[in-house]
Formats: sequence, structure tokens, C-alpha cells
Amino acid sequence: MGKSPVNVSLNISTHGKPFHFLLAALLAQIVVSPFVAGEVAGVAQDLIFLCLMGAALRVVRQSRLFPLILCLSVLCAVSVVGKYVLDGVGPSILSDALGAPVILLTAVEVTRYLARQKRVDLDTVLGGLCVYLFLGALWFVFYSLLNRLMPGSFAFTVHGDHLSPEGTDRLLFFFSYITLLTTGYGDIVPLSPTAQTLAVLEGITGQFYLVFFMARLVGLHVAGKK
Repeated sequence: MGKSPVNVSLNISTHGKPFHFLLAALLAQIVVSPFVAGEVAGVAQDLIFLCLMGAALRVVRQSRLFPLILCLSVLCAVSVVGKYVLDGVGPSILSDALGAPVILLTAVEVTRYLARQKRVDLDTVLGGLCVYLFLGALWFVFYSLLNRLMPGSFAFTVHGDHLSPEGTDRLLFFFSYITLLTTGYGDIVPLSPTAQTLAVLEGITGQFYLVFFMARLVGLHVAGKK
């Protein structure tokens, strides 16, 4: 007989505190991005992304969705390698299209795990932070995919009009997180209706998640005192 959904979720982080590795990969992606340029930037980001998928697989290895996430991750890894073997934007588009559901499904599984917790501990906080950072990573993939399929969806204003693909991805990565944080410096502007809609949805999702997560933490804290 298979495990119940509750047991599956509760087993997400019982071995080795995998949220530590997942959070480290997410933070590395943020920290490394501004300090590398040119082709090295693309290689570094791809390596970190592969590490991120590995950490995500470690988190959800007890989930019923693990076979699907594993399959998508392998295909995504193959397409990432394909970018350095094949010409054109096809492999990049494919890696984005496969990477998005990996990030989304992992975030959903971690959110389910958090929703079932009965007390606040470090694991709960780290898991919640991972989901929040996953939102920024997910929308970056959306923006990158959109910009490849519909060039001109974003204006990079002071950054210039002749950016390399690596430079464009770095700026879209930055744009995703400042949109998630609702900072908005105005140096990167979504122009197409699709880009504008995605930016609005990211801002709404980020704010809603913060409200949900903080309310959940407070509720667990109060319940733990009773």
C-alpha cells in the first residue's frame, strides 16, 4: 500500500535537512550573477542551476511527484548541455520550458510540507524562504523564455540596446527579484502586454505568499504556546 499524502509531505526534510542545500543553491544563484560576465556568466549560471535542480530533487525525493520531477530535471539537464553543443536558441528555449515546471512542482511540494507543520522551527523558516526565492527563479525563467520567443518584450534603457544573451539573462534575473520585492528601479521596463502581465502576477504572488507565510508562522507560534 502506498504512503498517504501526509506521510509523503512529512518525509520531505527528515534526512540531512535538505533545505540547507536548496537555500544555499538559491542564494548562490543570486550572489554569483552580478559578479560574472561574458560566456563565463552563462556557464556559471548553468552550473548553479544544475546544482539547484539536484538540491530540489533531494528535497522532494519522498514525494509522489518525484518521478515526474526527476524526468523533467534530466531532460532539462540534457538541454542545458545541448546549448554548448548545438547552435541556435532552441536548446535554451527547451531548458527554460523544462526548468519552469521543475521549479514550480518543487515549490508546490515544499509549500504542502510547510502547510502541514504543527510548530515553528528552523526547518520551517528555511523551507518558507526557499519557496519565496523559488518564485523569483521561476519568474526569471518565464521572462527569459518570453524574451527569447518575443524579442523586444523588455526595454533595458540605461543598460544599452546591444546586450549579449548572458547579459540579458543577468538583467532579467535582477528584474525578477526586484519585481518580487516590489522595488522597481525603472531601469528595466516590460513593454509587451505579456511581459507586463507576468510582472504584475509576480508582484501579486510575492506579496500574497509573504502574507500567507507570515500568518502561518504566527499561527504556529501561537498554537505552540497553548
